[in-house]
Amino acid sequence: MMASFALGCGTAYVGAIHGETRAVKKITVEVRDDHLELLSRAKPMAAVAELIWNALDADATEVRVEFIENELGGEDVIRISDNGHGLHYGHALVVFKNLGGSWKQEGMQTANRKRLLHGQYGKGRFRAFALGNRVEWQTVYDDDHARYAYGILGHAATLGEFELTDPVLAGTAAPGMVVEVTDLPRSVGLLRGGKALDEVTDLFAPYLRQYPGVRIVYDGTPLDPSHAEDRVTDHELDEIVTQNGDRVHAALTIVEWNLPGKRGLVLCDANGFALHPVKRRLLFRGFSYTAYLKSAHFSALEREGLLQLAEMTPDVVQVLDLARTRLRQHFALREAERAQDVIEQWKETGLYPYDGQPAGSDEETERLIFNIYASHLNQLTAFAGTPHANKRLILRLLQELVHAEPTRVARVLDELLAFPEDKQAEVLDLLET
Repeated sequence: MMASFALGCGTAYVGAIHGETRAVKKITVEVRDDHLELLSRAKPMAAVAELIWNALDADATEVRVEFIENELGGEDVIRISDNGHGLHYGHALVVFKNLGGSWKQEGMQTANRKRLLHGQYGKGRFRAFALGNRVEWQTVYDDDHARYAYGILGHAATLGEFELTDPVLAGTAAPGMVVEVTDLPRSVGLLRGGKALDEVTDLFAPYLRQYPGVRIVYDGTPLDPSHAEDRVTDHELDEIVTQNGDRVHAALTIVEWNLPGKRGLVLCDANGFALHPVKRRLLFRGFSYTAYLKSAHFSALEREGLLQLAEMTPDVVQVLDLARTRLRQHFALREAERAQDVIEQWKETGLYPYDGQPAGSDEETERLIFNIYASHLNQLTAFAGTPHANKRLILRLLQELVHAEPTRVARVLDELLAFPEDKQAEVLDLLET
């Protein structure tokens, strides 16, 4: 069904930015109700991210997400404020009645700072209702050497209808936008805490790396992925051909984090702007990472409203398989690098139980097997915190056991420390050579 739009005058009244009461226009978006309801049922973090993107697309250099608590410590208001250029009144009539044909097209740049636009085809304001039943926008903007303010109000009960106040002179108020969401669900608490902070950091890390002058403060904490990053690696993936004959190109950026617990794959547009997290995650012992899978194809799926079903789409499955294969290759190499670094450190400090060069091929194989076991042991917190003398004794005993019965070591470690199957296979391969 093609969407059609109507703009008319209503008789409702809402409070303006300075508290006055003024007549308002009513904007009605005439689309299928189930489509609007689907957008309004977005995941809460996706809704918060959309409001942050809207602020960044308005040239904001600072965005704040705050949770205003009541006297009992519960959340009453979610407030997203920014110092962007605001939304011109004339643009509001177009932007708030338009769904699916946003002025923010892919590849365009922001008006003043020439940053790449994120742009989500007019869906952001409807996704805001995933956070609460009442959403109010208050904005200040410049026009013809004067500064104006007005407000927009929407309710989940009447999705697709917005009340728009007339603009008034704003005096010395700074340009920008404040979005306040009220009548919140009980689940709003899930948007707070360490896990939520990690999630929003994952979403905006590529953007903040590309535009270091931007500051996002989430629940009182500035997002600063650069200090949490250990390593960033870019990979090009092989091109695939879809069932329709379209050629899909994708690239993968892997960010390894200093902090534990971050693991995941995020679908992004070609510029690396996060669109949708992938549910199935690959775990690599000892590594904390976020992988950003970038392709213009994901932007096309997002425009069609199909990105949330991407993991069931054959062409996306092909790209995901390529990405997961590259992830496994990447972390296999990283684990080998890390193990070698540990071995070199042990040699320098006298912990390594072997001296000089291997006496022959048998001892060379024995050392390789020992390195596999020992580097895995080193990933365990209990071993890492052991005093130097105890580490030396444990590694010496491990050397003796490897020399006597290398396959038995794998069984013992598996019983006690959940030794990975792929590492057991590496040991068996070495013994068979």
